[in-house]
Amino acid sequence: MLKLLESPDRKQPDKENLKKIKLALEGFGVTFLAATDHAGEGVRFSTPDKDRSTEIFLRHGRALLDLSIDEMASLSGVGRISIGRIERGKLTNPPEPAILKIREVLFEKGISILPDEATVGGGVRFREPPFGRKTT
Repeated sequence: MLKLLESPDRKQPDKENLKKIKLALEGFGVTFLAATDHAGEGVRFSTPDKDRSTEIFLRHGRALLDLSIDEMASLSGVGRISIGRIERGKLTNPPEPAILKIREVLFEKGISILPDEATVGGGVRFREPPFGRKTT
């Protein structure tokens, strides 16, 4: 069912299936962030995790924008293989210049990376509420 939801040829999912998916994700510690007057919607982990790599949020930000890895490579100038490795957070010495380029693209496209805080985990969200967001 999730593969179909992520397909570019998807039809509008029914509300019951979306509700089940949301509940399942919440069961795994995902918190859905509603839009506010100052920021858009997003997601974050409900608890901090010192072992969680912040690079995984680059992939989450790319997903919010519905950008393929090839599109991110084109926009950032970072190779697609490097992007994949960075996003998986498995590099012992992640290439900081490449990470900065990816972060810059996400920021320019309206995404904020949320760091872990004392009581909540990191995540991603749109920087602007829906009514202020550009649809380019």
